[in-house]
Amino acid sequence: MLRDRADAAFDAARAALAGSPSLAPVSRALGDYADRFRSALRVALVGRVSSGKSTLANALLGGRRAPTGVEELTFNVNWLRHGPAPGLVVHFRDGRQPERRDLADLERLTVRARGDEALAAYLRTIDYLEVVDPNPYLRAFDLVDTPGLDTAFGGESGNTARFLGRTPDDVRAASLDHASKADAIVLVFARGLAAAEEDLLADFTGAGIGVASPITTIGALTKVELFWPLHPDPMAEGARVAERLMEAAGARRYLYDLRPLASLVGAAAAVFTEEDFADLATLAAAAPDVLAGRVRRGPLFTTRDYPELGVPAERRRALFSLFGGYGIALACELIRDGLTEAAALRAELLDRSGMAGFRSLLVGHFGNRAELIKLSRAIEDVKRLPQLAGELGPRDRMTLDRAVAAVTELEFKEHAFAEFSVLRNHYDGLLTFAEPEVAELLRVTGEFGLSLADRLGLPGAAAPAEMDSRTRERLRHWAAVDLDPSYGGATRRAGQVVRRSYELMINELEGRS
Repeated sequence: MLRDRADAAFDAARAALAGSPSLAPVSRALGDYADRFRSALRVALVGRVSSGKSTLANALLGGRRAPTGVEELTFNVNWLRHGPAPGLVVHFRDGRQPERRDLADLERLTVRARGDEALAAYLRTIDYLEVVDPNPYLRAFDLVDTPGLDTAFGGESGNTARFLGRTPDDVRAASLDHASKADAIVLVFARGLAAAEEDLLADFTGAGIGVASPITTIGALTKVELFWPLHPDPMAEGARVAERLMEAAGARRYLYDLRPLASLVGAAAAVFTEEDFADLATLAAAAPDVLAGRVRRGPLFTTRDYPELGVPAERRRALFSLFGGYGIALACELIRDGLTEAAALRAELLDRSGMAGFRSLLVGHFGNRAELIKLSRAIEDVKRLPQLAGELGPRDRMTLDRAVAAVTELEFKEHAFAEFSVLRNHYDGLLTFAEPEVAELLRVTGEFGLSLADRLGLPGAAAPAEMDSRTRERLRHWAAVDLDPSYGGATRRAGQVVRRSYELMINELEGRS
């Protein structure tokens, strides 16, 4: 396996450095890179303040794991990772030992500190909050919720930042720092295609975040529920806006995909209670046009009596805070259409909000290539070790060169890196394959799963003979592509890589027999 061979390369590199005291700092750095490779993939949520990053994190994880809302905007980084039991660890800017806290303190360690100068002083010392959660989705990767890339704040965000002694540049620097340490990025756009969102793309791509490419970056167009009621189908409008951004703003060069998400609805789907469900069922019993008219009134829906709706104002206020207007209207429509069980409503809301598909996309696109993405980053770090070492004597320089080569030669020995290069050329628009060949190229390189059956486009229960037949048939096809004089340059090289991928699959099948 790639992981085993990479581990062996790191071990060999550290062993080579072990006999040289002057290379001890380099050895420690190499150990850090190896530990980083062996840890979970880091996926950072990056966007402007109030773009919906924390709501998206909660929707992905199916619960309230990250503080959200105007009164809870955090100006520190929240790092969510898997662990056997919930917990909270505070990491400080000054390098002191991290401090374990009760998870119940998470909300207190956000911005609800106005008037409490002692707490505010403590918050200023925080670098990031590590939230440990047993959520199985976090087994695929760590999720890093960054504050924002804004250079200026207004309203509550500005007031909070001033109280905490944080400037917009401080918040931006923290976001960029943690984003640059991530292996992959979810770039979060708020709904709409205002110039500010196009500026965000330019801001992001110009910030020197090295992982930005369609292999490692996916976009999320959040808050599309706010297109409602002007647009009866906000997801369709969100898809139109997302496509326009991908084309008009040149986002396709940096994003694998940009998905419209009603993330507030998706987050609510995971946490609404039986009481909430009963209130929604009561609202659904009202005349549809009457309910829609009342919900469209927004704040008035949460304060007026409206006895015809059968749900008191304080409960409507709670529903509106949780679901938003579109979420209430959608949930009631689904209940009227026959979803009379809470579990069925949850599943449908996750699907309609776009969150179910987005969850699968992150696991498939990032998770299937996690080891390769992490190793690629580690190799780039290892290549910079000679700069870290500074001036060395001839013997130490040769020792360091051998250690670096033990890791960097993986780029040339591992076929997975050749596939990685083909993917980059595909996303850079350098390949001239027809659509069927492009789809096959993506499948063979692991876009839809890493098993032999997945890479061959066969059911998981496919028999070895069927897989062998398919592999040989596709090998003949790509051998013909290699000989086709109409292909040249990067496209011919890509065909040769795919051909070699099929040859390796045949070797694997023969090794199983």
